[in-house]
Amino acid sequence: MKKAINLLMLLLLYVVAASAQKYDVKCLRGDSVAVYDVVETIRSEDTYYSKGEKLMFYLHDGDQVEGVDKFYDKGVIDTGSSIGYAVILKDGKKYCTLSENLVFSKDNPEGVEDKVLTKSDELAHTIQGRIFYSIIPYIIIALLFLGVMVLNILAMRSNKIRSMAVIAIPVCIMLGTLIEIWAYSVLGSDCFWWCDKNRYGFFGSLLRIIPFGLIVFYQVMSIKFYEPVILGEAFDGDVQDGISVKPALISMLAAFPVLIASALICDFLGLGGWIETLLILVSFLLALGIGVFLSLKRNIELMKSKKWGLLLTLFTIVYILGCIVAVWGLIVVIFKLIIQILIVGGIICFILYAMPAPSSGGGGGTTTYRTVYYDEDRKTHDSAYARDKANEKIAEREAGKHN
Repeated sequence: MKKAINLLMLLLLYVVAASAQKYDVKCLRGDSVAVYDVVETIRSEDTYYSKGEKLMFYLHDGDQVEGVDKFYDKGVIDTGSSIGYAVILKDGKKYCTLSENLVFSKDNPEGVEDKVLTKSDELAHTIQGRIFYSIIPYIIIALLFLGVMVLNILAMRSNKIRSMAVIAIPVCIMLGTLIEIWAYSVLGSDCFWWCDKNRYGFFGSLLRIIPFGLIVFYQVMSIKFYEPVILGEAFDGDVQDGISVKPALISMLAAFPVLIASALICDFLGLGGWIETLLILVSFLLALGIGVFLSLKRNIELMKSKKWGLLLTLFTIVYILGCIVAVWGLIVVIFKLIIQILIVGGIICFILYAMPAPSSGGGGGTTTYRTVYYDEDRKTHDSAYARDKANEKIAEREAGKHN
């Protein structure tokens, strides 16, 4: 009997050990990560977690914790890109920390599945993820566009610098936009983590959005600032005589809606197989190609050279993609900030509306007023109904006296 109990205990210990999920701390930024208390709520036998406000302690690179669950800090309104938190066990107590700072430990027994980390968390610890979760690529982008700005100014003052700027400016713009496209292809909208209000608060996010907005504005306008450099003094600022961007931009923006519409039409008509693939591909290429071809044709006429016209159009396409990514990112972070402003403003308006208006009185004191009703005996009542009932009793009393 004793041997059977011991065997059962060993079996239970094995099952517990096999189901434990161990995670190693691997900080994305810095060498430590904050750990907060966690609020645990049970509803209909389901457990829900939320992040507490109290900072409990810090974990450091190489520390190991046990993962219990995962939840998202969505706030009042989820505007996307919600931050994931891992519920962890430390010394037998539950806490929470950013899940992006954890990796699934190699110390886990074979067969244990990771139930805490998402693909986004895992991606953060790849080479590309660590690159774009650092501030370095975004500093490089800012420096490249700052270099474009300086070259634009100097090129208009010196023909020697202008001849160099004709090549250097588009190279800098293309490098900056390619880094933006690469970052977005790896992290999606998470590549704008460095101005996320959930990480840096309202004012910290605002201080980052302002220079971000200025860089995006200059990026969008950079091709217009480049036109006098490449076209020389003959360029008078007329849009029709400048670099052709609009046709390619319209086609690139229209291509994906056309792709979706084509797929829906094929589905409605019951088309499938290679016919559906061919029709969707042709419609996409036509929508994309018409505008690009028009821009290419105009740029060849502008440069009076097929080679330079083609290079200018390729540069334009990369420039447009970079602008789309940058403008979209700016819209996302501003929208998140506006949502918070609207929420805070709504709460303040509700409080002001719900608060009673202060009354004024002599000598700076406060005076309150209420309506008083007097009966026949000049006694006061809070309502007309109470006064009328009192008057009825007075009338009955007076009638009794007369009788």
